[in-house]
Amino acid sequence: MNYNTRQKTEVLELLRKSTRALCAGDMITALPDVGSSSIYRILSSLEEEGLVSSFVRKRRRLYSYTGSCSRHLHASCSSCGALIHLDEDTSRAITALLASKGLCINGGCMISLICPQCMEKGEK
Repeated sequence: MNYNTRQKTEVLELLRKSTRALCAGDMITALPDVGSSSIYRILSSLEEEGLVSSFVRKRRRLYSYTGSCSRHLHASCSSCGALIHLDEDTSRAITALLASKGLCINGGCMISLICPQCMEKGEK
């Protein structure tokens, strides 16, 4: 059974409002009244519920809110960490291209890319 506690609501709201993926340390700093072990437990629960996706970049596990966006894919800039919601047409095209190669996307997948701002700055 999943409970909606004050701490869980705070973690979820922080992720919903963030424009980039966050690591647990970011959340511990931003939510000092929520214990670190609670944050890890909540993140695990939110991931199981399908509201949050995680991925590893530069040896850090990052989390992003994806709960209300099940109809499109998500990406994260590997340089600045910006969270990018790919539109439905782009998501369908990527999914179809992979399907034509006999591949499918894992539901919890986060595509890693370089955002336009970082490309402009020449970052990789």
